[in-house]
Amino acid sequence: MRRQLSFVLAVLLMLTLGGAAFAANDTLVIGTGAEAVGLEPRLETDVPSFERINVIMEPLVKFDVEMNIVPALATSWDFGDDDLSLSFDLREGVTWHDGTPFTAEDVKYTFEWVLDAANAAPNRGLYADVSEIEVVNDHRVTFHLGSRYAFLLNNIARMPITPAHDGDRADFRQSPIGTGPYILQSWTRDDRMTLKANENYWGGKPNVPNLVFRTVPENSTRLLAFEAGEIDIFQGGVVPQELSRLEQDDRFAVQRAPGTGYNYLGFNTKVGALSDVRVRQALSYVINRKGIVDRVLAGIGTPGIGPIPEALPWFNPDVMRYDYSPDTAKELLADAGYKPGDINIRLFTNENPDRMRIAEILQFEAKQVGINVDVTIEEWGAYLSRVQETDDFDIFILGWSGQLDPDRAMIRQFHTDGANNYGKYSNKQLDTLLEYGRTVAPDSKESFDVYNTAQEIVVREVPYGFINYSEEVGLHHKYIKNWTVHPYGAGAWQDVHLMVKDK
Repeated sequence: MRRQLSFVLAVLLMLTLGGAAFAANDTLVIGTGAEAVGLEPRLETDVPSFERINVIMEPLVKFDVEMNIVPALATSWDFGDDDLSLSFDLREGVTWHDGTPFTAEDVKYTFEWVLDAANAAPNRGLYADVSEIEVVNDHRVTFHLGSRYAFLLNNIARMPITPAHDGDRADFRQSPIGTGPYILQSWTRDDRMTLKANENYWGGKPNVPNLVFRTVPENSTRLLAFEAGEIDIFQGGVVPQELSRLEQDDRFAVQRAPGTGYNYLGFNTKVGALSDVRVRQALSYVINRKGIVDRVLAGIGTPGIGPIPEALPWFNPDVMRYDYSPDTAKELLADAGYKPGDINIRLFTNENPDRMRIAEILQFEAKQVGINVDVTIEEWGAYLSRVQETDDFDIFILGWSGQLDPDRAMIRQFHTDGANNYGKYSNKQLDTLLEYGRTVAPDSKESFDVYNTAQEIVVREVPYGFINYSEEVGLHHKYIKNWTVHPYGAGAWQDVHLMVKDK
């Protein structure tokens, strides 16, 4: 009897261990530093939201890891002879998560919703040149333009398609359906989001059946969870000071790639002393960019210069530079009529540890030139709402990712009517340049001339103090296969269905 009992217990133990091992490979756990604001691609603008959206929903085309535009829901595309139309041939046999066929009507619905001013889509301006969306048949759609728009295809690559039959549902932003490789199952805010494989996915059934996004705002806490095996992989938010050690650890793989964005100090240009360009310039002069990159970021990224990343051909290296100079800052403040202690401003940022350290440094450096800075740290969603929906701030630290062309990098942020012009900056000459720049061929001398001048204006007038250009860093256990760090953080997991977990 004892032998039989021992045998039964042994079998049960084997089954339990086998099940545990299977379950371990059955679920991929992705660590993230911030919660999604929402899951509605027509409304969201932040990377944490799109990290999740892009495994549920898909655009017509997307950027691969080499930043080439490649097919997604569209298999091919072509421009009209006059460059006033752009047509897409859509992938056949694709269904939404509820089984409804995907058609050109869904494309028309998505972009017409964005273009409807009543819906307040924050990126509406990126598609404003679209005058009509024509459904040619179920699998071909044509965008007609009122004027030439050189960067339209890039922007279409960032807009996942929403279902015409379900996109108006009241709770769509919290529980969307898509055509993507994973289906949303549950979402516990500030903890985890659970998804299951879409077995009918047009790109093939995902290799890992379950996907979990774990929200862990504190970088060191997330790293501890990763090293303990509770998290399999993450991109961004690697503790800079630990990077060298992690690169030497045989258990882990570290991948690095030049980023497509930057961190910046944003200014409310319409309030108090900050309405004076000399004060904004003074604050830019006390940003110790090299020190921040070397000491806070441990060499991840490079010092910031202007609104267009160095990797883009439109980057202008000849703009004025704000090399760290407290003496210059003091001279500018004196010239503006301010004595030490006259200026009191509020700086807001979120719980990102690097931004909090940068905020402390800026507070200290500003004090040395006579500016008092009060720092407030907020939860990501609340912070983003403050910056995007109110003018209840003086300065703030934030970043942009995916600045892959000069139009995307500038018109939303610095045009007087830009959707993301949080600091209410305005320059009519710049408006004219940015409006014109999107109508000329991107590889022309004219395009480079336009954006060179635009960069000079922005850097000189300081609606932003550019802190650092980003570098994307990914970290995963070596039992994870088929993954490459993406230069565009929002696209990090768009090919997650191809990943393999063999623990």
